[in-house]
Amino acid sequence: MTRDEIFGALKENMRAIISAAKSAEILETKSLVNDFGADSLEIVEVVSRTMKQLRLKVPRTELADALTIGDLVSLFEQAAIRKDRPLT
Repeated sequence: MTRDEIFGALKENMRAIISAAKSAEILETKSLVNDFGADSLEIVEVVSRTMKQLRLKVPRTELADALTIGDLVSLFEQAAIRKDRPLT
């Protein structure tokens, strides 16, 4: 799974859930709260749907550190790498 695929899934879910994101340009440097006015329930829904769609799991403690959309994409990307790399 590529970073672009992850970002695409996240953008799709943002547009479906956050009204301010429907027609706005979504960049990795933007914030769900500050730039799109997402409330906590919308953020949880976007993150949950994206993780379910990509079949990923990210601990809540790690999610709390994400300040930008790019931070979220990076967390999902790291989870995808862990998922695809078998433990030895």
